[in-house]
Amino acid sequence: MTESMGGGVNQRGLIRMTPDEIDAFLHERRPMSMCTINHDGSIHAVAMWYGFLDGAIAIETKAKAQKARNLERDPRVTCMFEDGDYYEELRGVELVG
Repeated sequence: MTESMGGGVNQRGLIRMTPDEIDAFLHERRPMSMCTINHDGSIHAVAMWYGFLDGAIAIETKAKAQKARNLERDPRVTCMFEDGDYYEELRGVELVG
């Protein structure tokens, strides 16, 4: 078991996916939530399908889409890939770029 500085069990360490598990999870091809930053600083979150191009996550969108306009202004993005119908089953991968 992994111990935290406070002497308790590090729960995050117990459930962290390995790189191979993350790769397999992402290749199951589930919808993702993609978050960009609007001009007013609020978060723009949309559901997206994705694929892979040269081993990297790839999406397709219209040039005039809000997410594309947001990324032109501010290239920060967070994508959340999740699965599970019940709390005990919940798992996910967050990619930040």
